[in-house]
Amino acid sequence: HVKMAKNFEGFIALDKRFEIVVPRTFAMVCFRLLPPRSPLIIKTNGYQNGNGVYHKDESRANELNRRLLESINASGSAYMTHSMVGGVYMIRFAVGASLTEERHVILAWKVVQEHADAVLATF
Repeated sequence: HVKMAKNFEGFIALDKRFEIVVPRTFAMVCFRLLPPRSPLIIKTNGYQNGNGVYHKDESRANELNRRLLESINASGSAYMTHSMVGGVYMIRFAVGASLTEERHVILAWKVVQEHADAVLATF
């Protein structure tokens, strides 16, 4: 299960729309979708995420990820949870079921990507 979580973490790292929020712990991956750049965000007044993109309003990123998680869970294809640490909303993906196979993890990643596309299109 730890290996499958590590693979999921690798998928996240390859897609620059996302960031790993905290280091993976065993079979738990904490990640979030980054909000699209906005011309109203000024570098000196914002914060920098792990991909070098500056954001001024953490609540905007939190709302984007709340919408993403609701969309994923409503699909019935995957179920994930969330956590808030230091005001940062993150999505938690855990590989824990004994019958989970690599194909399930790949499918979960595809679900995340598809729902990220849809949420970003309306954000």
